[in-house]
Amino acid sequence: MKLKIRNLVSPLYNKVWHTPKGRLAAKIKKACDDLPRNQRLMVVTILLSAFILATFFAFGNACYKMGAGHARQSIEIEHIRQLELPTKTMSHETD
Repeated sequence: MKLKIRNLVSPLYNKVWHTPKGRLAAKIKKACDDLPRNQRLMVVTILLSAFILATFFAFGNACYKMGAGHARQSIEIEHIRQLELPTKTMSHETD
């Protein structure tokens, strides 16, 4: 049964994910290979700098929210109330 499902899903997976991913990777590799060395270094440096700035912004924003108390959730303490239990009434009383 499992093999049957895999045989049905495999062509769909190749058509939707594997083949387009391979084409995209090939286009990106060709574009990078066509760039001169200095320009390639500049692109990598800019992308790395953008990633580092985004990471610092996300981390700094999270630290600011924790320090300002925005990240804290207020917890309401609710005391347990006594439950009213049904009382048993005896159908016949003993003397």
